[in-house]
Amino acid sequence: MAEQSADASGFVGAGAALQSIRDENSWIQQQISGGGLSMDPQAADDAAKVYRREADVVEELILSATSLQQVPGLGAYRSGQQLAAKFGQKASNGSTGAADLLRQFRDELRRKANLFEQAKENYQATDEQVADDLRRGAE
Repeated sequence: MAEQSADASGFVGAGAALQSIRDENSWIQQQISGGGLSMDPQAADDAAKVYRREADVVEELILSATSLQQVPGLGAYRSGQQLAAKFGQKASNGSTGAADLLRQFRDELRRKANLFEQAKENYQATDEQVADDLRRGAE
């Protein structure tokens, strides 16, 4: 029984880290929505590019982890089949398998890239508003 518990908790730390990333992204979204966060367009574009590139790298890891669902060559004996099943479970097990956690991580990286773009839009909107206000004040 302890062995099953250890298997189930194998990615608990990754799940907790992922939740921290989600929480941070939600906080950033709140700041953007409230008008409290804007970014220089070039800095936002550069940051979004990095997060999208990293999401692409994670996509490759997802493919690798997904391939672990089927582990050939462990034999027809019950112990080999059980071991293959454990690999499959670690690779994809609802929301706690390696591939599943990587998918969620990739999605959060893409979300962060989108948040940077939203912050850029806030900056541009504020910049345009200030320019309009200055023009009206000069008239």
